[in-house]
Amino acid sequence: MKDPAPLSPGFVAPIDPSGQGALYGPPPWRFAGRSLTVIARCDAAAVRALLPAPLEPWGEPLVRFSVHSLACDLGHGWDWAQAHPEASQFHESVVGIAASHAGTIGYWDPFLWTDGDAELAVGREMYGWPQRLGTLALTAPHPQRGWKPGDRCTGLVSRLGRPVLEAGLRIAAAGPLAVPQPPFVGFFVERALPDPAAECVQRELFLARMRDVAPGDAFHGPATLALHAPELAPLAPREILGGQVNTISWTKGGAELLARASVPFPRPAWG
Repeated sequence: MKDPAPLSPGFVAPIDPSGQGALYGPPPWRFAGRSLTVIARCDAAAVRALLPAPLEPWGEPLVRFSVHSLACDLGHGWDWAQAHPEASQFHESVVGIAASHAGTIGYWDPFLWTDGDAELAVGREMYGWPQRLGTLALTAPHPQRGWKPGDRCTGLVSRLGRPVLEAGLRIAAAGPLAVPQPPFVGFFVERALPDPAAECVQRELFLARMRDVAPGDAFHGPATLALHAPELAPLAPREILGGQVNTISWTKGGAELLARASVPFPRPAWG
């Protein structure tokens, strides 16, 4: 199979004369994959504490805990993704909170883990999704018959040898889980990039919109959720409403700037 033409050099680091060292290419990026999502009702004060101003909670304090198995073309096109599974395929786990700003409803994701270096880099550098490296696993459907009632799906996330979360679903029926939640379209993200020359952190709040979102093959049922990471303790579920598996594809491109601020470096207490 013939590789695509080399990228223009210098889009992102590492920069080399060929341009092929770049960790990812320019947008748009096309995603497709499978998801397991558990919806839990959590403490309203804990949910509110995770939202930065000017975002406000939307609806009930329902939180999405998802584990995804994904493929992404990283801006190089789908032919490149098919020719480079070692780079285009990865897992991701997302904690999502429904939020609103100026009449727009979307998700705020305070915690994310991934096992893909390009996904981590583009999330943090370009948008501000707080990606961290982790070890993730997700049950795949039967390769020939797919999902059926009675099947189990399990998502496992750990980081640096310590468990983060475990999500489980026992499939009961076809169709999505019937709970109120925003569509998978708008995401609020805050990029925080330290500036070593100005000794400050440039903080920028964006609204990133997904295009061509196409969920499918949904199944739902009763779910389980165990949270192990200390930062997730305030989100201990008051009630687990259920879970679902589904396929999904979407396109991610630019974003709208909502707010910008410069925050001086804090001075360490020890120095």
